[in-house]
Amino acid sequence: MSSQARLVRSYDRTIASDLLRRYYEDSGFLNWGYWATEPKSQREASEALVDKLLDKIPHKGGRILDVACGLGASTRRLMRAYPPDMITGVNFSEVQIAEARKRAAGCTFRCMDAARLDFPDLWFDAVICVEAAFHFDTRDAFLREALRVLKPGGWLVLSDVLFRGSAASVLAGIPRANHVTSIAGYTSRLAAAGFEQIDVQDVTKACLGGFYRNIVRWPIQERISGRMKFAESILASLLCQIIAGYVRSVSKTALLASARKPGIR
Repeated sequence: MSSQARLVRSYDRTIASDLLRRYYEDSGFLNWGYWATEPKSQREASEALVDKLLDKIPHKGGRILDVACGLGASTRRLMRAYPPDMITGVNFSEVQIAEARKRAAGCTFRCMDAARLDFPDLWFDAVICVEAAFHFDTRDAFLREALRVLKPGGWLVLSDVLFRGSAASVLAGIPRANHVTSIAGYTSRLAAAGFEQIDVQDVTKACLGGFYRNIVRWPIQERISGRMKFAESILASLLCQIIAGYVRSVSKTALLASARKPGIR
């Protein structure tokens, strides 16, 4: 089995987890979220992360591509700023695409490799990718593809993760070529792909920090509210601690990036 096939199978199993679906309120999200706006739940934080990225696109309009759209939660959120017929979502899993079509009706979905986008040159006005580019084989190939499919003056916005070291990257199933050690290094990758007006921000505290605090206290809140029985909350607390510990052990930096394709829109 190829590494990509193993990754797809792993995520297909993860999204089927009853615990995670409950934690994310069956929203279809599976990201750390953005907590600086003081959301009340993981779902609201995940929505805030998409909104934060959309804020980085100066002029909304035209076609937008949601890369690694997962179960379609981010795609559905895009419908607040773009009409459905202008939104396309791509993902490597047919299982996830099938659910995305139900969640974001009217949008276009295709099963596709982010590093080999099957779209014409100069097709999209914006490209968004939420917390997934570190998985692509490779991230640099995706950046070049994003530049290719963008119209002149179009924007790429994404949230991404830098890992603690090459060993942590391997543990998380990240291609070695995607290991970047710093914000400066990440900025250089975007510049090498051909982008300009590059802005890369460290949002580790606002994203990873908020996720960690929320997921470890969530089972207790569920028990206190009566939505979870005591024995169930103990097991959920253990699992959430494991998830939070793993994420914290391998992840170094959460970042938000925006970059513009040269030319006049």
